[in-house]
Amino acid sequence: MKIAVILPRGMQFSPQGATSIDIVARDLILKSRFRDATYVIGAATPEPFEDVDFRPVHATNQVSLIREFLKKLRADLPDVVVVHQHPETAARISKALPGTPVLLHRHGLLKESRSVISKWKKRRQFSRLAGIVFVSGFIRDRFLAQFPSFEDRETVVFNGVDTSVWAPAQAKRQEIVYVGRARQDKGLLPLIGAYRSLSANDWSLKLILGVQTEAETSFAKQIDVSCADLANVAIFQNAPSAAVQRHLSEAAIAALPSIVREGFPRAVVEAMASGCAVIATNQGGTPEAAGDAALLLDEPDTEDFETRLTNSLAELINDGQRRNQLATAGRQRVVGALGLEAVANRYDNLLEKLAEA
Repeated sequence: MKIAVILPRGMQFSPQGATSIDIVARDLILKSRFRDATYVIGAATPEPFEDVDFRPVHATNQVSLIREFLKKLRADLPDVVVVHQHPETAARISKALPGTPVLLHRHGLLKESRSVISKWKKRRQFSRLAGIVFVSGFIRDRFLAQFPSFEDRETVVFNGVDTSVWAPAQAKRQEIVYVGRARQDKGLLPLIGAYRSLSANDWSLKLILGVQTEAETSFAKQIDVSCADLANVAIFQNAPSAAVQRHLSEAAIAALPSIVREGFPRAVVEAMASGCAVIATNQGGTPEAAGDAALLLDEPDTEDFETRLTNSLAELINDGQRRNQLATAGRQRVVGALGLEAVANRYDNLLEKLAEA
C-alpha cells in the first residue's frame, strides 16, 4: 500500500527547526509497516530528514502549493493520502483525486465558524474526507460540538514517542528545562519570573526555543533581555532533535507552563519519557497526555500564576522523593500508553482500513 503524507505551510521537515507536526509525521512513518511505500510532500527545506522519502515542492502561496501537491500526487498516485492539519488542502486533494481516500490529521483546534456560510463551507470540506484523526479527545470534542454529523469519521490517535530514544540519562542534573516555541502564550515570562524568585542558586534553567517566524524572533530577543542578569540560564534556538533529547534526558525537572490550550503537547510526553518531573497546565489536551504523572496547574492566565509556578518548582526542588516519584510515574505512563510502536500500529490499521473501503 502506497501512502502520501502532505505537510502544511510553515513546516521544516529537517533536523534543524522541525515543528511538532514534522516530528509526528516522521515518527509515524519510521515505525510504520508501510514505511518503504510512504513518501512525504512538503515545501522545500534545506537538508531535509534523510531517513524518509521527502519530495519537495516550491510555491509562493497556498494556491500554488496545493497545485504543486497535486502534480506530485498525480505523478505517483498513492492508495491513501494523509494531510496534516489543513482542511482546505485535504478537501482540494480529495476533490481532485475522487478515487483516493484522504485522511485529515488535526493537531490543533479548528477555528470556530461564526457565520452560517462559513460553517456550510467547512461542512462541505469535511464531507469530502474519508476520515479525520485528532491528536486528543479535547480537539475531537470541540470539533464535534460544531460538526456532530461527522462523528462516524473521527478517530483519536495520541502522539507517541520512541521510548528508546526519549529516555532518562543515568544521572540527572539540577536543571529545569523548557522546550517549545518562542511565544508569549507558552508561559515563558512567568517561568523566567518564577525561576528568578527561587532561592535555589544551585539549580540552572535551560530554555530550548523553536524560532521560525518574525514574531518568534522578536520574542526570543525579549527573552534574552529578560535573562541578561541571570547567571545560570542557558538559551538555545532551533536545537536539533538529538540535542533536545540530551537536554531532557539530563534535566531533573521540565517546566512547560503553556497558557494556550495545547491540542496534545508532545513536549510534555517527551519530557515524561525522558524521566523529568514535569510541571504543565491543566487544560486542553495536556491532562490526556500527562494523566496523573505530572503537576498540572490550573488557570494559567490569572495574576497569581507566576507565584503558583514558583511554589511548584520549589516543591520539586526541595523534595527529591516527590521529584523522583513524578519522574518514574511519567516514564511509566509513556512506556505503557504512549509508546510510538503501538501508536504507529494503530495508525497503520486505520490507513489500511481506508484503503480497503
